[in-house]
Amino acid sequence: MKVKKTIWIPIVGGLTLGLLSFLTTAASFTIQISEDLILGPWEVFNVISAALFGPIGLLITEIGLDASGYVYIIKGIYPAPQDVLFLVGNYIAHIIPLMLVAFGYKNIHKRLRMPGFLAGWLLVMVIYYLGTIMLSVPMHNLAVPGLSATYAVYFSDNVRLEFVLVTVITSLILLALPERFRKPQWYAPKQIPDRSSALLDEKEAGPR
Repeated sequence: MKVKKTIWIPIVGGLTLGLLSFLTTAASFTIQISEDLILGPWEVFNVISAALFGPIGLLITEIGLDASGYVYIIKGIYPAPQDVLFLVGNYIAHIIPLMLVAFGYKNIHKRLRMPGFLAGWLLVMVIYYLGTIMLSVPMHNLAVPGLSATYAVYFSDNVRLEFVLVTVITSLILLALPERFRKPQWYAPKQIPDRSSALLDEKEAGPR
């Protein structure tokens, strides 16, 4: 495997999904499920960016999410600099599991066909949500002393609802994409030399 020499596809893809994250927050395109849970399309943008555009794309897209979260949701809730530190912790808590999404998707796309592909994607999403929650609690508590975030809250019924919705929506998106757009766009697979063609060419050339 080698990283593509032209990295403009992951950059443009990450910027596009990051901008959509920002704009949907600015337009209040969200659903208030409860006091603790606001649903928006952010996680859909995040995981699609990680799957299709890899590490570069996800790092950029997550900036769009956290920038909009600071401007339109978090700012003023916590005293400075706790609000900024909260978003920094949130960024770290997301990008590490998103890296697992990027490499996990690369492997299931390469190795699995239907219906194994969907089963693999479900496993990737489970790992992503578990990883994000496990990191979010300590990161948020470090950023905001006295916050007392707990795993019980983060593993609530509301988060399970979000997991189901995001998994279903991202699965439908991936299935709807043509194969050439569904494959990871952030690396070039290693080309295996065609030995049979080379031997045939040598045979036709004959002794010199």
